[in-house]
Amino acid sequence: MSILSLTLFNMLRRRTLESFRSYQVGDLNMIIKDNMFTMIYMTMLLLITTIPAVLVAINCNKSQQLMYGSLAFVFSDIYLLQWAIKKFIMNKTGYCPLK
Repeated sequence: MSILSLTLFNMLRRRTLESFRSYQVGDLNMIIKDNMFTMIYMTMLLLITTIPAVLVAINCNKSQQLMYGSLAFVFSDIYLLQWAIKKFIMNKTGYCPLK
């Protein structure tokens, strides 16, 4: 997923750089189109990486769902990493049982 994301983002970055050239020429429709693709991709990538982290945080921390859900939303990759380490490497008993 990371390699695919970086590849797509690099392709969109080139389009964005071309849109700056279009701006100098004055092609407003091309600028909006190129930047819209970049924003849609970034939004989709954010949702795909954030939603699982928030769901894990809310389901594993029943007493403080809002705090841990917010923390997982802001630092989704770090939260999932610490969850995986606690759950599967350290084998903490009773920590977020899988159903």
